[in-house]
Amino acid sequence: MTASKTHRIFQTRDGRPFVVREGQVADAEQIIAHVRGIIAEPQWSVTEPGEFQTTSEQEEAWILSFRQRPHNLLLVADFGTAEHPQITGVMSFTTQNRARMRHRGRLGISVTAAYRGQGVGEALMRALLDWATAEPELERIELSVFAHNTRALNLYVKLGFREEARLLHAFKLSDGAYYDEIMMVNWVK
Repeated sequence: MTASKTHRIFQTRDGRPFVVREGQVADAEQIIAHVRGIIAEPQWSVTEPGEFQTTSEQEEAWILSFRQRPHNLLLVADFGTAEHPQITGVMSFTTQNRARMRHRGRLGISVTAAYRGQGVGEALMRALLDWATAEPELERIELSVFAHNTRALNLYVKLGFREEARLLHAFKLSDGAYYDEIMMVNWVK
């Protein structure tokens, strides 16, 4: 097992401490539960509830994949203890193996509803940006966000991300409504 790439202590806006750390195989069940909670809020998820059928074994393999590929990172926000973690946020960052695309990576982030607005998402983002800045090959951090997610958009702009493209009607919901997608980038070098 490789050494931890990041482990930092943060505080919520009301002073509660939490850790941003690399995801571990032992986190698989909590990450699955977290994702199910996010998917249950259709205004924030690209996945329909019935589409997420990930097993514990699949989740464990996914978590391990981050340790096996350079320049990839899985972070969790943990309000628990080492013996009893309490995951309230997840961020994945993946890069391509192709030489012409190794300078860029894409992130995905989610925070449990009860912890939104408390600085958890910002802590995950800051930990990722600090890590990415120190990674020699990484230059460009990419993300996409629903155009109606103003809280997330404001955070991303605050952290140096800029809109690069807007995809109209990028997501079609089961009720026939559409969501636009905004593609954003932060050049860390």
